[in-house]
Amino acid sequence: MVYHISNLEFGPEVGVGAPRSDAEVVTAWLDCIASMVDDLRELRLIDGATARTVESDSRSIDGLISKESVDAVITSPPYPNEKDYTRTTRLESVLLGFVQSKENLRTVKRGLMRSNTRNVYVGDMDDRWVVGHESIQRIASAIESRRIELGKTSGFERLYAKVTKLYFGGMARHLQSLQRVLRPGAMLAYVVGDQASYLRVKIPTGQILVEIAESLGYSCVGIDLFRTRLATATREQLREEVVVLQWRKRR
Repeated sequence: MVYHISNLEFGPEVGVGAPRSDAEVVTAWLDCIASMVDDLRELRLIDGATARTVESDSRSIDGLISKESVDAVITSPPYPNEKDYTRTTRLESVLLGFVQSKENLRTVKRGLMRSNTRNVYVGDMDDRWVVGHESIQRIASAIESRRIELGKTSGFERLYAKVTKLYFGGMARHLQSLQRVLRPGAMLAYVVGDQASYLRVKIPTGQILVEIAESLGYSCVGIDLFRTRLATATREQLREEVVVLQWRKRR
């Protein structure tokens, strides 16, 4: 629906292009079904693979999963930028009945990491978790100074510094919440990317995530380059990295 039939465009935010005069609906649908069938045939060869889905907030994990039951965490959290991830999946969310009203959407957004100005709410307090982190406070101050220097006064622009602190505070909450459910020696991998969305102030996301993790008792195994991405505003190649951590239970 999204990529073959609709007139949605991604560049990198979601936009609407010219309506299609026609589309190969049935062909696109059959191709997707054939791909699913191929996947299922492969999966039949795997014995004992089970999965459980938990619908909840990644910043509040400790009450949902058994104590010391997790050996590995592999994920790609949001990046601190102006990408509203609910817009990326809005069409599917409506068509599949997950979102039926603005209130439904607001509920979904309140349970997400604060990574863009469109899901910041009165009462958000994740920034309290990083009050003592100098690098985060320094970047937030640089963003706010740049905003004042450029005379940017929109409501969204006024939130750039705030959302930066909320984002890293949310990641700190997540890592703290994980500690109870991780087994000693558990390995963690986070795919994160450097950003320059907020008035071209560079945010080294992976490096700061390591600082937060180490302050909470994790060890950094390494930061591996995954790929580079071209920043739209600065034309700079920004790093996308895999931050590898290890949890060693505190005595």
